[in-house]
Amino acid sequence: MPKKGKKAKAPLSDEEQLLLFQQKLLAEEEMAKKKERLLSQFLKDKLAKEEHNSALNLNKINTQWRTVLREVKTRELHKDIEILSQTFERVVDCKDSVIKLQWPWMRLRRSPRGRAVLDL
Repeated sequence: MPKKGKKAKAPLSDEEQLLLFQQKLLAEEEMAKKKERLLSQFLKDKLAKEEHNSALNLNKINTQWRTVLREVKTRELHKDIEILSQTFERVVDCKDSVIKLQWPWMRLRRSPRGRAVLDL
């Protein structure tokens, strides 16, 4: 069996070389455009994902911040309630002491003998 050898290629003419070179250039240009489109799409997807994650994280931060503000406000309100309670107790004690001071005079006024003494 004879060996299968490589066939010698016929030398290309200038026109054929130019045509081949133009085809390679077009192919490279198409590949560059395709690569640019893929990169552009990748970056758009990445940006959309980043914006989505940013919105989620902002929501989480706002939720945590509201929780902190609620805790602070709760402490403030508890302090205010305690102060108001103490103030109320002081006012009640003052009024109670006034009533205790006036009670003997009121009893004296109710009795007929006391009215006579007070009318003098």
